[in-house]
Amino acid sequence: MKDRKKIAIKDKLDVQRLIKVVDFDLSKNITRPHKHNGYLELVFLSSTSGKHIIDGQESIIKTPCLLIIQKDNVHHWELVNPVKGFVLLVKDAFVSQSLDLEINRLVGTICHFNTIYFDKTAVFENLLKLLALEDNKICQEGLFKAFLAKVLEYKASSKQAKYTQQNLYDRFCELLNKEIRVVNHVAHYASLLNTSPQNLSANCKTNADQTASEVLAGYIIKEAKRLLFYTANTISEVAYALGFSDKSNFSKYFKRYTGMTPSEFKKQGN
Repeated sequence: MKDRKKIAIKDKLDVQRLIKVVDFDLSKNITRPHKHNGYLELVFLSSTSGKHIIDGQESIIKTPCLLIIQKDNVHHWELVNPVKGFVLLVKDAFVSQSLDLEINRLVGTICHFNTIYFDKTAVFENLLKLLALEDNKICQEGLFKAFLAKVLEYKASSKQAKYTQQNLYDRFCELLNKEIRVVNHVAHYASLLNTSPQNLSANCKTNADQTASEVLAGYIIKEAKRLLFYTANTISEVAYALGFSDKSNFSKYFKRYTGMTPSEFKKQGN
């Protein structure tokens, strides 16, 4: 007998698989309230009607649309068969392991919406069909990034739960991507954004569940990995490019966040 005092937690992904696309299962057109086990679920619906409830907030389904269900959301739906669409599942590790910072930013942006409505379907269906067949991680990242970018480009209208709060965090991420030389001080970026370090950190916590220091560290580590993996720069040159005073400080910083030294990471890549 199911325990009705607990919210069901579903896991539709194999342990080893970090991203998956499947056709919508017609037997799942009506579900009971549940959460997901550590993954983001994006449901693209091209044809159906009904309603979707996330944490008690009901949305009427108007296709084509994308439903965004975060790992901590409790949700269920009542959809009318036949339902035509795709379900895209993405584990946190897929995003965190990517060296492409834009993927992390796009995921953060899309998670500020519960539902996004469209006026066309072909481009999304084509990208999802390709992603469903792809096993190469680099190709998966490229297709996933293209899908997210197109979703945000083509949205016609949307439910914006945190739009005003989102701007500062997004501007911080954009600033990190645009800066020629990174500065390992939150106060530097807070000043450029005309806010206080405390306010910037609080906004990052609200939107990304990370402090501003953690967001900045994530950027520095991803950029360090890119330079170590894709270029012939020495470790000292990478350290300098990322604003560290010397190789030793950079190595300690890198190991604190990755568990290995830059030299070990570079050997692993080779």
